[in-house]
Amino acid sequence: MVSALAFNVVAGFNDGGNLLAAAASSRTIPVPIAFALIVVGSFAGPLLFGTAVATTLGRGIADYSHVGMPLLLAAVTAALAAVLVSYAMRVPTSMSLALVSAMVGSLLVAGPPHAIMWSGVTKVVVSTLGSCVAGFLMGALVYAILIFLLRPVSRTLGDRIMRLQYGTVALQALGYGANDAEKMMGMIAAAGAGGVASQAFHVPLWAIVAAISAFAVGLAFGGMRVAKTVGGKLFTIRPQHALAFQAAAGATVMAASFAGAPLSTTETTASAVIGVGAAAKVRRVRWSVAAQIVFAWVITIPVAFASGALAGFVVRLFH
Repeated sequence: MVSALAFNVVAGFNDGGNLLAAAASSRTIPVPIAFALIVVGSFAGPLLFGTAVATTLGRGIADYSHVGMPLLLAAVTAALAAVLVSYAMRVPTSMSLALVSAMVGSLLVAGPPHAIMWSGVTKVVVSTLGSCVAGFLMGALVYAILIFLLRPVSRTLGDRIMRLQYGTVALQALGYGANDAEKMMGMIAAAGAGGVASQAFHVPLWAIVAAISAFAVGLAFGGMRVAKTVGGKLFTIRPQHALAFQAAAGATVMAASFAGAPLSTTETTASAVIGVGAAAKVRRVRWSVAAQIVFAWVITIPVAFASGALAGFVVRLFH
């Protein structure tokens, strides 16, 4: 439970920073208002759109009713360590890949092979990789459509249209609450149930409140650090860019949430930012920064897997 809440605090640093990126860079929305929209939207997401992603993570990756809660604790702690390393380097990483890689690593070392549900692992990996492509393409498409629609519009009206960012921030937050935030809700629910052998797996309201509260704490104290990387270092973001990538990322995450496919807000948002930048002007994008972010995503897999394997070894040693 404590490890799961700590993971959500770090998610506030990492994923929350992605959600704050547009507000911090375009200056259309004051950061405190963006913060409020993100927290409220994240809480409303699972209440309005269900907890399909929490169920996928809680009972679709591993059967902890057979291997016990110590391995669940070990996996979450190992994923947390991997994400903290990335955060210390000021680079956004994939919370989804970190968590699933750590779960697989710990179970391969200390759990029976049949405890891993490879179809669930495949679903997470495919949806995460797909979010990168979808985010990029949607970002470029939405930006192209937006610029086409804004051409005959006066500057005054254009500035008013940019206020739609209040809505796109809320859309991103709803998507986050219905997807990314549910990862730890699923882990908390699994731990509270002592495993997931029962088919009556569900996420209680207290788990939703606890997960979002921990996320809000992380967002308040560390979100701006990642926001400056995504929103300021990839390319110079203007209000029209922010509106486009927020809408693209929000729509992509919401679509995945309805399908119960866990993906990372980090990949989706950063990919949408790069897609918008490429559509606006390829040379404006700092591709070295983009490469650094992608490398961080890729390296997350072996780092989290190794951390999970080490944690699994410790559990096996003392149990």
